[in-house]
Amino acid sequence: MFPMEYKREMDALAPSEAAMARLEALTKGEGLEKPGKRLGRRAAAVLALCAALAVTAVAAEPSVWSALAEHLGPFGAYLSAAEGTVTHQGVKVELVASLSDGYTAMAYFTATDLTGGRFNDHTRVSTRLDGELAGLGGAAGCKVISYDAEQNQLLVQVGMEGLDSGAAVQLEVSGFDPGYHYIQDARFQPPEAALTLAEQMTAEGDVVLKAGQTPQTSPDTADVSISSMGFDEAGNFHIRLALAEGCSDKALLAVPYNAAGEQMGHTAAQTAVEGGVDSVLEGITPADVADMAYIRVYGPYRGPEAVIEGTWVLPVTLEPAEQSTIPMERMLGGGIYVERIQLSNLSAVVFYRSGEREYFPLQITDTQGQTVDVPMAFKSVDKDTALSYAIYRFDQPVELGDIDSVTLLGETISLTR
Repeated sequence: MFPMEYKREMDALAPSEAAMARLEALTKGEGLEKPGKRLGRRAAAVLALCAALAVTAVAAEPSVWSALAEHLGPFGAYLSAAEGTVTHQGVKVELVASLSDGYTAMAYFTATDLTGGRFNDHTRVSTRLDGELAGLGGAAGCKVISYDAEQNQLLVQVGMEGLDSGAAVQLEVSGFDPGYHYIQDARFQPPEAALTLAEQMTAEGDVVLKAGQTPQTSPDTADVSISSMGFDEAGNFHIRLALAEGCSDKALLAVPYNAAGEQMGHTAAQTAVEGGVDSVLEGITPADVADMAYIRVYGPYRGPEAVIEGTWVLPVTLEPAEQSTIPMERMLGGGIYVERIQLSNLSAVVFYRSGEREYFPLQITDTQGQTVDVPMAFKSVDKDTALSYAIYRFDQPVELGDIDSVTLLGETISLTR
């Protein structure tokens, strides 16, 4: 039930009729019954293979479902089809699917730029799920899964931990920002020598290097370059970055590294300068320059692309995965009163009363005797009522009938006896 090793031979796999039918139904937006068995690693590989085969067999945006299948893996078997469309500011937002265990909700939607030419592969989306919380707190998240340039379309995941999936939930989108850029790792050459360069003082009294003294570019970015790099008259090491026209700095960092990949020095101050930013790095002397292997530039910056602001709101109907409740109502180890454990195909949720304990592990054992540790993904503590709950997220979907026992706080609770 909990495969730990995933070495599989692809030529041993073949798409089943059921898997093919399920994929085709999903791409057509049809509702689906929940599978009787969880989708295991082998079945997930079959589904991925089916996705490749089905692209030419179905017409309803197969690229969306292919991206979802790749993103969700076996959890895709528990998706529920969702419907709803709203258009504003030339952008059409359309619900695609949802995923829920009763306490965590995920919604998946596409955003299509009907005007064209405004979205790109680094567009940020401002969105959230709005609804009632199951406890005192919640945690939200959003991620762009894919960008289809031909369709001018983004596929977006938005989620909320701690959401009461039984209450009304709606998707709210407030903007798209194609001007957000992020450099993960742009490499530049280090200084050839420990040079003292010409400096200037800003109106605020900050000392920066004059521009254009040691210019260089990097194949890793077309928007950012080094304008000047060296020491000022006081012996402080500076790196002055220049940005392309229309771009502006948000929090770019430029730091030297040695041949072992270790960072040298740290950023002590940054000053906005014309066309870029000047950084002063502490902990670097002229003798250290010989040990520099490369300069790493990373961080966010703004491009010239305009933000698309507006309001897109759609109701979301959630269909939680299969659930099972284990009533406890007794004190366990560490003096923690556990009220109940809620199991689903996707997670275990423990309701307990304790204002002291920050974390306790949970284990699941299957009917074959295999035990796995389940990580805690979220915790809500209500200090007024002392009723708290913790969500433990499975790294693979679980068939409830395959669970033999749950272990926490020094006690094992059998589900089969």
